Amino acid sequence: MKNTYVNILIESLEKKSEVLDEVMARDAEQEMILSAPDPDLDELHDNQEEIGKLAAELTRLDEGFESLYEKVRSDLLNNKAEYSEEIRVMQDLISEITEKAVKIGAEEARHKDRVTNLLREKRKQLGARRKNINKISTYANQMNGSTSKQNTEPFFVDNKK
Repeated sequence: MKNTYVNILIESLEKKSEVLDEVMARDAEQEMILSAPDPDLDELHDNQEEIGKLAAELTRLDEGFESLYEKVRSDLLNNKAEYSEEIRVMQDLISEITEKAVKIGAEEARHKDRVTNLLREKRKQLGARRKNINKISTYANQMNGSTSKQNTEPFFVDNKK
């Protein structure tokens, strides 16, 4: 029975490794989006939402692993020889997962800086567009105001005839 739990622990670690592979694939997509001359913010947002879902899945897997590990921990520690192969497999998986997590963390930090700079630039562009729209609106209002004054009578009228 305990051996089944150990196999479930291994499966959980394998699943976590697969999810991390998915995160790495999404990070590669994000890199392509950010490398585009005019990055699509909607596509970037969708990509980040997918990464968020994968992060939630990782958290769920971690919590499940931890709770199950607590159930079999003493058995694993007391019977190291009996579970030596399973322990070695879990250690290898944990090492692989750690490497992937470090790579993902570094990639996410780079992306965060690029996204911050991208958003700052988009805000500047939006601000410049607003200023231009305000200038055009002001100009149009002035022109409309001056044409309506031309069609009215002057304020000072010479009534002598």
